[in-house]
Amino acid sequence: MKKLLLFSSLALLASCSAKESEKAASENILENFSFSVDTLIVDVGEEIFMPGAYDRFELSGNGDRLFTYFEPELEVHEIDLNAIKLLKRHKFEKDGPNMIPMYLNYMQNLSETELFFASSIQAGIFKKSGEKVKSISLKPEDYAGLGPDFPFSLGNSIVVSPDQNKVLTLPNQILGTAEGLAILDIEDMRGKFQSLPALDMTKNFRVLFRQGNGATSSGESQRLKLVNGLLIIDSGATSDTYILDLKSDSLRLLTFPHQLVPKAKTGEFPSEVDSNERRREVTNEIYRQISFSQFFWDDGNQIYFRMGQMNRELNEALKKYTADIYLFAYDEEFNLIGETVVEGLDFMPTGGFTKGNKLYMEWVVDENPAFIEYTLNF
Repeated sequence: MKKLLLFSSLALLASCSAKESEKAASENILENFSFSVDTLIVDVGEEIFMPGAYDRFELSGNGDRLFTYFEPELEVHEIDLNAIKLLKRHKFEKDGPNMIPMYLNYMQNLSETELFFASSIQAGIFKKSGEKVKSISLKPEDYAGLGPDFPFSLGNSIVVSPDQNKVLTLPNQILGTAEGLAILDIEDMRGKFQSLPALDMTKNFRVLFRQGNGATSSGESQRLKLVNGLLIIDSGATSDTYILDLKSDSLRLLTFPHQLVPKAKTGEFPSEVDSNERRREVTNEIYRQISFSQFFWDDGNQIYFRMGQMNRELNEALKKYTADIYLFAYDEEFNLIGETVVEGLDFMPTGGFTKGNKLYMEWVVDENPAFIEYTLNF
């Protein structure tokens, strides 16, 4: 069943002069924004498996096929996005010379034949037929320039450069936020550490609860993602964003003149608490402030977009969280070209993937894997 959701646009654009502001406002692409919602059930044929166990979504080069990790069987399922049909189950091994990383956290589609897998301590390139092509070290001591005294783990938010010569990570301490950007040259085995001062404040909006030998951490995080061929480094706690030029290893900081929401979270929160209940309370307080989603690329409209939320609250009657939702649009040079309050949506879509002017989020319908499809109309 399809239902149409319309958004009332309250966009206000700012710039450094009245003339520029007038020009920007006249070009607000969200002025008549709307989108429609569909639920798409994946045709899995006679296959039977846990429908909600899909994790990590990667598109093929032409965007017609989706690769998603199915952890219970250590498989990658290949789905035809035009027919919404399971095409193939790529099987991988849990031991032996072709073993993929256990507790896999990261997956990246590198080519028609190869995938990158990584956990917090292991990484490698594998053929889709299951054979390991290359192991990639995540030990700082293996990289000249980092060495044995490097104080952080490299197994956090890992991306392989398009030429497959570099691995980019956001080093951190266990259950902490990222401390900067590590650029690992896996051909020369050299490492470079780059600070990210505009994102340092993220650590102020994360809370930890320790219990016995374990711990639980929640709140905002920094993120690293390859979007439309660009390496984007951002955070849920601030609109400030870094773009990494992969050829020169140079960083560019982007700031945005958002008018509908604050540019970042503020205030002080405890970094560690003495109960899990208190951790949840602090996390809820953190999420009442502005949070930004990751960037998406809409290749149908040739724009970047992301969402935001504020005033997140638990709706006791519905047993779910609700919030005020915002949409932000940017051109190919990351100029802000629209922002709006989203009426009719009470949660912020995160994760997922885009194809054309459609945003897809994982879903389950009865015993079948499915996607919620948002068609964006600008």
